[in-house]
Amino acid sequence: MLFVFFLIFSLGGTQISLAGTASDEKIKKLEEQIKVLADEIEAIKSASVTEPTVYETEFGLAPAASKVYRVDQGISFGGYGEVLIGNVKEGDANDVVDTLRLVLYNGYKYNDHIIFNSEIEFEHGTTGSNKDGKAGSASVEFAYVDFLIRDELNLRGGLLLTPFGVVNEIHEPTTFYGVGRPEVERRIIPSTWRESGAGAHGTFDLGSGGELSYRAYVMSSADARGFKASDNRSLRIKGNRARFEDMAFVGRLEYDPIPGIRIGGSMYYGNTGQGEEVNGQTIDGLFQMYSVDGQFQYAGLDLRALAVWTSLDDAALINQLKEYEGNKSVGEEQSGWYVLGAYNIFSALNSGSKYMEYLAPFFRYEQFDTQEKVPAGYGRDPANDRTQYTIGINYKPIPNVVVKAEYQNLDTAAGQAKDQYNFGIGYVF
Repeated sequence: MLFVFFLIFSLGGTQISLAGTASDEKIKKLEEQIKVLADEIEAIKSASVTEPTVYETEFGLAPAASKVYRVDQGISFGGYGEVLIGNVKEGDANDVVDTLRLVLYNGYKYNDHIIFNSEIEFEHGTTGSNKDGKAGSASVEFAYVDFLIRDELNLRGGLLLTPFGVVNEIHEPTTFYGVGRPEVERRIIPSTWRESGAGAHGTFDLGSGGELSYRAYVMSSADARGFKASDNRSLRIKGNRARFEDMAFVGRLEYDPIPGIRIGGSMYYGNTGQGEEVNGQTIDGLFQMYSVDGQFQYAGLDLRALAVWTSLDDAALINQLKEYEGNKSVGEEQSGWYVLGAYNIFSALNSGSKYMEYLAPFFRYEQFDTQEKVPAGYGRDPANDRTQYTIGINYKPIPNVVVKAEYQNLDTAAGQAKDQYNFGIGYVF
């Protein structure tokens, strides 16, 4: 009897032991499966977290226009827009509210070395005409392919922003002060200025000496038929079946000795005759434009300055071509400059509110003359010798949205004056 009891107890113990071993294996397997599931959930959570978009200038492009350089691969999308109200205080012009522009950036990063980038711009809300007969437009502002080789040497070709001055390449509304761009960078440097071309760009790391960047392009040149007395805006062909009898070399150097300081210089050199003749005489129309600029940013303070000069050969022939007489002459020489100072007063308050980080009053003074010198036999129109100052404020509730207000005092050597209030909203994304 005792033997039978011992046998039963032994067999029972063995079964309990086997059962315990099986349970341990199941628990171990379940733990492994739970761990796998936890890892997969964590991976899904990590993939669903969107990193904040970085808005910084790269390769000579404005912050939102540079987004394609920061995607891993494939499509990028961005843009900016501006709405303004122009309130004319003096004169007989009407107040105007205008959806000035909506811009869409579309880019595609094939790989780390080949990148397509483009900007499509809609101006004034519609391509139709308003009651005053003024139409809007839809245009390709740039469309190029970048071949990134190394920091010091990259190649670029397509419809390019002309690398001239401060605003022409970096013109998103959050990057400049005032409702409108500086007049010097509109009337003499015809921002936004773009033409078809190709060239190189790069940056040299000078170690403790800072950085030196360049962009150097050969582009389709301006067309002499576009010169006029009051400004250079009609020189732009904008990639629209431009005559290619003449080419221009355009280059820009930027030196950043330390963060917050930039010194820049630009040059434009090219004939503009584009095959035109007057009385059997071929027009070369060599057009030269040079500018220097500087920017200083420190602890909320922002100082900027720019000066530009132009020279045009065959100005008398171009006047004959255009049938300009008297004081309607094109400028044989032009010049202009401006200085600007701004200070972000919220930088000193440190309120702790994310909506009180940027409020910058600014002052800008400009002087420019688009007929500083004209050919013999022609006269200057003093209305083209202009001086203006602008006092205003930029407020950014968040870094990518800006609300602007300004007062402008506009005077000419002819005694014509026009004071104006302007208001605007700008955004980038």
